[in-house]
Amino acid sequence: MKGVIYIKSLAEKRKYVMDYMTKVYDLLDPSGDNSRMFHEKYDHMTDEEFGKAMEAFFKNPRSHFYLEVIEFERDLHLDNIFKCADFMGIPLFEHVAVPHINGSATENVVVTPEPVAVGYIHAKRLQQTIMKKNTGSISARQRNSKTGQVTGEDKNARNSNVETFSMIASGADKALAEFMGPRADDMVAKSQMNNKIARDGYVMLADLDNDPENKVALNSLDVYFTMQGFRTNLVMPINIIPGE
Repeated sequence: MKGVIYIKSLAEKRKYVMDYMTKVYDLLDPSGDNSRMFHEKYDHMTDEEFGKAMEAFFKNPRSHFYLEVIEFERDLHLDNIFKCADFMGIPLFEHVAVPHINGSATENVVVTPEPVAVGYIHAKRLQQTIMKKNTGSISARQRNSKTGQVTGEDKNARNSNVETFSMIASGADKALAEFMGPRADDMVAKSQMNNKIARDGYVMLADLDNDPENKVALNSLDVYFTMQGFRTNLVMPINIIPGE
């Protein structure tokens, strides 16, 4: 099979692994410090010891080869990552499917017109998240009077900035209109939404008022500007300034 390397002896396997990892480390860290530490760890082993170490390494899913980076001394640079990815045959940019656009993940799948950055990230839940922030809210009544943002026991019902940025990046305009409107600080639209759901069992965004004067956060911000002597049109129709 083309591209497949067959290695028979243990010494050949060891040389292949050592040469390969040395090349990877030197591409990521041109100073050579990481490859030197890698050799210091394994060079003293016999071929048999090295074979057993690698066998144990690959059997343990938690085992990894580590790259030691020291800020301002051994920084990891993006161009070195590109060089290493090319050497290892790992694509860093791909056309990504966006099935939410047409609602299908199997037929006529829509993909990004240009390749976008892709990769794996190993995220470990912090103790604070595990112990304190693993519950969901069933109420959104406790709110800050200045911003309309849920607070107190209901604060974990709100969107984080990362979630909001994700919706903006994926073009989820309708979801943003819902999360940033009747489910946020627009109490008038919220009341209309609840009444419509209670009466008909469903609600459409088009059925709800979308008036800036009903947004608590915008009104608070407008008041702060007014107190500093600035006039705004945050809660007024477009191109209309209060007092004109």
